[in-house]
Amino acid sequence: MIERENKKNSRTVQKEARPKEILSAALNVFESNGFAGTRLEEVAKFAGISKGTIYLYFDNKDELFKACVRETVGKPIAKTLESAINFEGSTEKLLHELAEKIGDTFSDPEYRSIFFLIVSEGKRFPKLVKFYFDEVITPSVSRLSNIIQRGVDRGDIKSSISEEDALLLLSPVIFINVWNRLFGNEKKINLKDTLHSHIDIWLDGMRPENK
Repeated sequence: MIERENKKNSRTVQKEARPKEILSAALNVFESNGFAGTRLEEVAKFAGISKGTIYLYFDNKDELFKACVRETVGKPIAKTLESAINFEGSTEKLLHELAEKIGDTFSDPEYRSIFFLIVSEGKRFPKLVKFYFDEVITPSVSRLSNIIQRGVDRGDIKSSISEEDALLLLSPVIFINVWNRLFGNEKKINLKDTLHSHIDIWLDGMRPENK
């Protein structure tokens, strides 16, 4: 009875781990071959499974790619920004804590693989660009806008067009990843350090006059 239960538990663990294995393999194949050049047969071979197993979890290549975006970028960023909901300190401290976490997420090689695939093939696959914008950019800007508005309400910063300022605060992420991709061998920029400096400059211009 115990042996049968152990086998059952082992199968459950394997079933739960399988989608992660497929996503890891997909990221590697997408990075090597691009979206257009990726075939599910290759993903299956990289993961050491049959092509049919992929279809147990993902309907097609588009859905597999979307899952990669959600797992490598969407969920980590959402978790990071949601952690700010119960934060009780100053806006300055909160933004710098977020810079640390966002810096970690957007410096991850898996994120860079997805990001540059979007950049290089986005024109050919506008639906994927829209998905990325809706899944990552829009909620990130919305949550960061709420954080900025929190700072206005607390009196930490002066009145703000929160959505535009949110875009401004996030802009170094895109610039630095593009820079490091093109010129990293000559001069690499540290994302975290730049985010912290960018926040300080922004805060200097946004502090109320009486502070």
